[in-house]
Amino acid sequence: MRTGSADNIKDPRISLGKRLRKSEPLPLRSHSSDQEDLFYHEAQTSSLCWGPDESFWSELFLVDVYFGSEENYITYLLPGQGADPGDGLDPPLGGRGSMRKPLFEDPREYFLLKIDRRIEQVAAEYSALVETYNNRMEEYAATIRTVFEDDRQRTHTQTLSNVIETIHIFVDCLSGIVDAWADFSRTEIALFTRHAPDKPKWPGILARIARNISELERLRNLLIAKRERFRFKLESYVAFPLLFTTAFFSMDFATPPYPWAVFFGVLFGVSLLNYMIASQSSPRKTYVDLRKLMTKAWSDLVQWLKTLQ
Repeated sequence: MRTGSADNIKDPRISLGKRLRKSEPLPLRSHSSDQEDLFYHEAQTSSLCWGPDESFWSELFLVDVYFGSEENYITYLLPGQGADPGDGLDPPLGGRGSMRKPLFEDPREYFLLKIDRRIEQVAAEYSALVETYNNRMEEYAATIRTVFEDDRQRTHTQTLSNVIETIHIFVDCLSGIVDAWADFSRTEIALFTRHAPDKPKWPGILARIARNISELERLRNLLIAKRERFRFKLESYVAFPLLFTTAFFSMDFATPPYPWAVFFGVLFGVSLLNYMIASQSSPRKTYVDLRKLMTKAWSDLVQWLKTLQ
């Protein structure tokens, strides 16, 4: 998440006519007290380590920095005064660690240090993003708590749909990270625990990673709870007539002789009343709108039947 104009932070890389990474505004700006232009940006971190054994190996590390996540990445390899080129900071570790005292003598330990550093960054980024978004959602929820009908432009329906879609994006991303670590813990963690009894530093590194993963799980659960809350509110706007009619006919006394005919009749009447209240339309205007809708539907049906002949 970053502030400012999205045009200045969008990914300059183009693939198949589209930007390689997406940038989107954080929803609910107009409903928040901060009124900041906040944007969230898609980013990826990729690491590849290969070699015949632990004494001879290579590391390839790629990080998206187009949105300003690594403000000092250009200086990582710059040497200090009187130092040789390449004696700067360690890039894969995000500048944590000096190349003069390398931390990559053991590839497995270096692998853990990379994950530790990057998961720490991910947890910090997502904490800021989700907590800010959660505050905006709380403020918006307070404004619609007593609003049971949407307006004519379906403002709240559109806003809620956007909010839920954004939550889906964040939950999917968080789940990918949490689930990947869970799979790694089930299958490969023994390489760093049971098969490495002579590495006293590694349990502490693994514990830090686990704490940050727990923070990501907490943020995911927070978003899931908010998603269910707003989904219920959206359904109350969209599906109120059906929910009301179904609830009415589930009562014991509602047993007419022709239940389906009465059910759809009541559903139509409640839907019509719901439309009139939501759109603030008079009965005459509602009749005109309904007539136009039926005429168009009939015309479309006739055209479709002609295509079948």
